[in-house]
Amino acid sequence: MTSIGIIGCGYWGPNLVRNFHGLPKARVQTVSDLRPGRLELIQENYPDIETTEDYRTILDDERIDAVVVVTPVTTHREIAEHALQAGKHVFIEKPMAHTAADAWSLVDLARTVGKVLAVGHIFQYAPGVRRIAREIEAGRLGGIHHITATRINPGPPKSTVDVIWDLAAHDLSILLHLLGEMPDSIVATGSSYQTGGLIDNAHISLGFPSGATAHVHVSWLSSNKTRLVQIFGDNATIVYDEMLALDGKVKMHDRGNDNRVNASDTEAVHLGYSAGDIHILQLEQHEPLRLECAEFVRAITTGSALSNDGVMGARVVELLERISAQIRIGGTTPGSTAGVVASGVA
Repeated sequence: MTSIGIIGCGYWGPNLVRNFHGLPKARVQTVSDLRPGRLELIQENYPDIETTEDYRTILDDERIDAVVVVTPVTTHREIAEHALQAGKHVFIEKPMAHTAADAWSLVDLARTVGKVLAVGHIFQYAPGVRRIAREIEAGRLGGIHHITATRINPGPPKSTVDVIWDLAAHDLSILLHLLGEMPDSIVATGSSYQTGGLIDNAHISLGFPSGATAHVHVSWLSSNKTRLVQIFGDNATIVYDEMLALDGKVKMHDRGNDNRVNASDTEAVHLGYSAGDIHILQLEQHEPLRLECAEFVRAITTGSALSNDGVMGARVVELLERISAQIRIGGTTPGSTAGVVASGVA
């Protein structure tokens, strides 16, 4: 039985409490938050869980094996560092840290003290992404040419980070997970329309050593929630719409027929093309967060590898940092766009 302490119980924290609490091989010992009302919510729903306003109580508790950090990103490095130094395994919600230097320092520290370090990149555990990864690994798409990702929803109130750090972290982790490589070039543009200087609409174009390219669009400008990924390969195209029902989220489109290719100039043939067959891919039925929590506990107890380990988390922060720096250099102002090309990201 792995004993868990959870630091931070705002919007996302209760979801982690619920999932860790429901695992047969884990026990949530203590939850910490500075706001009494948030702790009262935990006490009402989980009377067996202890609560405290001082997170250091969790770090000093020898009963607790692992700490889950669900606090503002600017506090991640300090809290996680203290937890690792206290001999705890650590799970940090995304993004892992506010700077790449902080992220990599946590990776190094976890290795030094021999503790598991995981980052909450939940979409690596989504049924759709897991199925797409299997299709790519099996070679059914052939070579990957291009991936597009669109992630749009209203921005969080009083956000301390912009749309890139809020939303793009998800799609960057998906790209790294599916392609297995860091990009070597980036073009980033960003605009601020409604958030008083914070970037609320951004376009990110990435080039990879394999020759694949990707485009990510993230935005807070619409109340319409969009989660769409398209993957274009030699043999097929996959369309993944997270907003659809489970039995229709992921579709594979065959290449189809096109008699214009190598058409003879001497034959009287009507030229045209038609779409290929569409296959609805069957998906696992599980809650991504529950699987992510279970994999963290399994890594602690068995030493199994994690796809969302500290290295993955640090690589995502590297990309977020580089993208943000480019947009700042371009001098983005409210309602305007700016972009810079950068190479040698890996």
